[in-house]
Amino acid sequence: MEINTSFILAVLVVIVALAFDFVNGFHDAANSIATIVATRVLTPFKAVLWAAFFNFSAVFVFNTGVAKMVGSGMISLNSVTPVVILAGLIGAIAWGLVTWWFKIPTSSSHALLGGYAGAAMTYSALHHGMRSFLDPIISSGWSQTILFIVLAPILGLALGHLLMRLTIVLFYKVRANKVDGVFRYCQLASSAFLSLMHGSNDAQKTAGIISGALFTAGYFQHFTVPIWVLWLSYGTMGLGTFFGGWRIVHTMGRRLTRLRPSSGFCAETAAALSILLATELLLPVSTTQTTTGAILGVGSIQRLKAVRWGVARNIAWAWIMTIPAAAVIGSLVMLVAVKIDPS
Repeated sequence: MEINTSFILAVLVVIVALAFDFVNGFHDAANSIATIVATRVLTPFKAVLWAAFFNFSAVFVFNTGVAKMVGSGMISLNSVTPVVILAGLIGAIAWGLVTWWFKIPTSSSHALLGGYAGAAMTYSALHHGMRSFLDPIISSGWSQTILFIVLAPILGLALGHLLMRLTIVLFYKVRANKVDGVFRYCQLASSAFLSLMHGSNDAQKTAGIISGALFTAGYFQHFTVPIWVLWLSYGTMGLGTFFGGWRIVHTMGRRLTRLRPSSGFCAETAAALSILLATELLLPVSTTQTTTGAILGVGSIQRLKAVRWGVARNIAWAWIMTIPAAAVIGSLVMLVAVKIDPS
């Protein structure tokens, strides 16, 4: 009976993790298609097909470094059970759906980390006392991730500003309509690049969580990320992207600043390069934060008033709130779920 319960919990965790992956796909789809839709290079339907294809294609390009960091490098697996992971996922999904409904482009990645941490800390406190509340936290993994929470939007902003300034210098004597014509084709490449990087980083987070759940349930002797878990994670995210994040596209692509094909290209390329750096460093990074920073950097090239800083301020507050809010939800779910934890 215990084995059956363990198996059911493991299957449930996989299903909920994939549900989070799907929500991440349609929530963060806006990151890679907002600019290409805003500049009217592609229609929304064609844009999500484009993004979904490259989101999934990342499974053939990148290794599992980010998955291993999320699965075993931030929360000690000694303090984790399938129920803990399930509670964390529910916390992340709940926060993602709330922010999606209010059209706020927050980080699904940080919601996942927050929900997971909140559930693990609560579980540890309930079973070993309040003094053990912080024991599940692996400080080295969190310090690097928190550092990139700050650096990712700044790096995106700086690269976006630099690329936009370089574009202006190179095309200074070319008529605006010709410049737009050139960058309409270039934006196809930059949007694909950003979608590829979104898949490379975000789908691996779900793969890491699923692998962690299977390891803690006793199905692996050592923590590993099986190929079938990767395929499931990338495929589900691609499917979620196909359904699109139209509510957030409006905020990202139109409300922050006005974009032309050239500025859209610069924003997408800047964001993709920033995410590539984080992926190579094996760090989970927020695609939303990085893309927003890049759009702000591009928009500020002409004058600071070209950016709607009020909208940016609201987004920044949502970023600050994401990890603690998801952690609180994950903690509350854990308090309810601890009664059915077989351990």
